[in-house]
Amino acid sequence: MSQVCASCGATSANEAAFCASCGQGLKPKTVKKSAKSAAKRRWPMPLVAVGIILTVAALYFWLFIADDLKRGSGMSASEAGEVSNPEAQIFFAITDANLRNKPTISGSEILGKLPRGSQVTGVIQPGSGVDGGWLELSDGNGFVALINLSQFQPPALVKLLNDQIWISDGLIDVWATTLADSNLLDRLREGSKLTLVGTTADNFIEVKLADGRYGYLADAPSILKPLGGKPIAIGFNPQSCSFSGEIGAEFSKIGAQLRAQWQTLEAKEFASEAARQKAYAAVEGKSKYLRLRRSFEGLSLTGLAQHYESQSLYFDDPPAKVIDVFRAQGFDIGRDGLFTGTDLYAGIAATRGEGAAYGKTELGCGV
Repeated sequence: MSQVCASCGATSANEAAFCASCGQGLKPKTVKKSAKSAAKRRWPMPLVAVGIILTVAALYFWLFIADDLKRGSGMSASEAGEVSNPEAQIFFAITDANLRNKPTISGSEILGKLPRGSQVTGVIQPGSGVDGGWLELSDGNGFVALINLSQFQPPALVKLLNDQIWISDGLIDVWATTLADSNLLDRLREGSKLTLVGTTADNFIEVKLADGRYGYLADAPSILKPLGGKPIAIGFNPQSCSFSGEIGAEFSKIGAQLRAQWQTLEAKEFASEAARQKAYAAVEGKSKYLRLRRSFEGLSLTGLAQHYESQSLYFDDPPAKVIDVFRAQGFDIGRDGLFTGTDLYAGIAATRGEGAAYGKTELGCGV
C-alpha cells in the first residue's frame, strides 16, 4: 500500500517517513491505528463489568426490596399491628381445664381451674406434637390447652355418665354441637371406642373421642338402652315384700349365706356369754349388698341388698324416673313415692347412707 503526501499530493511507500517528492514528513497510519486500537482495548472491559454489577443490583432491589418497602410504607398502623399481634379469639371450656403458667404440660405449673362452660379470650400459641396448641389468655391468667376448648358453648348435662366406655356397634356420626345446623365432627366406624360424658336435655350424648376431642351423638335413648346391661324382669309384690325371677333367686342366695353365718356362730364355742353376744351383735343388723348391672325398662339396676328386716333394689336413675317406670308397670304409687294398699313399708326414694354407694334411688320394702 502507498500513502499520499498532504503537502504536494505525491505518493510514497507506506513505510516512508518523508515524502520522496517534497520532503514533507509523513505520519504512518499504522502507528495511529495501533495506538487507537490499544486504547479501545484498555477501557471497555471494566465498564462492561461495572454495568453488569449495577444491572444485577437493580434487579435484586426491584424483586426483593422495593416491594417490601412499598408494602411497609403503604401499611396502616392497625394492619402492621395485626401482623405482629394475632387476633384474639373467643373459646368455651368443654370440660374442667387446668390453667398453666406455660404453654406446655411438661415443666409447667397449674395456676388454677377453668370450669366447664367458661368463656375465655386469647391468642392461639403453637404447641409440641405431644401438647398440641394452647390458648394464651388475654387477661394474662395463663394458658389453656386447646383440646379442652371449643368455639361453641357446651350444653348443660342433665345426667352424667361418669366417663363410661362405649364401643360403637356400627357407623356413627359425631357432631360438633347439638344444634340443627351443626358441622359433622367425625364419622366413626364400627368398633370405635368412645367415652360417654353425659346426656343433654335434647337427647344428645356428649362424648370424648380417642384423640381427646369432644362431640355429640344423636338419639341418646337408643344408645343408652342397652348400656344398663342384660335386660332383667322385676317381679315385685309390695303386699309381701317378695321378689320373683332372677331378683328373687339372688335374695334367696343371700338369705342362705346369712343363715349359714348364723349357724356357724351358734355352733361356735365362746369363752363367755358376753363374747357370744358381742359376736352376734357384729352380724345382727348388718346389711349384705350385691352389685348388679342390669337394665329394666330403660332403668339401670345397679345393686340389691338384704337388710335385717327389709330388702332393697338400687337404680342409677333419679327417683322420679324410677317411680314413673313402675307406675307404667301398673303399680299404684303415691306422690310421696310409697306403694299404696300395703301394711308394710314399700316405697321409692333417694338413697342415703351405705346404699348411696350402690345407686341414686332405692326401692325398699320391709317392716
